[in-house]
Amino acid sequence: MRVLPDGGHEFVLEDPVLASIVVSGQIALVFGRTVVTVSGHVTLVVDGATHWLDTAHTSSLAPLLSCYPGTARWLWSTPAGQLTLVFMQGQRIVVPGARARTAWSVGATPWGVPAP
Repeated sequence: MRVLPDGGHEFVLEDPVLASIVVSGQIALVFGRTVVTVSGHVTLVVDGATHWLDTAHTSSLAPLLSCYPGTARWLWSTPAGQLTLVFMQGQRIVVPGARARTAWSVGATPWGVPAP
């Protein structure tokens, strides 16, 4: 992990290949030994189409399968806590920051916002 000039963080994945997606009330994206976990509301952009996913409602998660197989290009968070994951194939996952009820972790680095 490195600190970005704006105070956010860039996460460098040892193995950027998405090995699996696990859904269990939250989403776990497994990249080698690093797991990126998100819960709450997530935005997924695929081929210009925006999908709003809710990890509590599995019926909304089907578009997430478009990320597999895939390779992470860039993973970073803003100072306000928004997490963004961009894949080499063009998909983009965004977990909102402080204005939404959400939580995420990259490996052992957790971040969360209490419910409003």
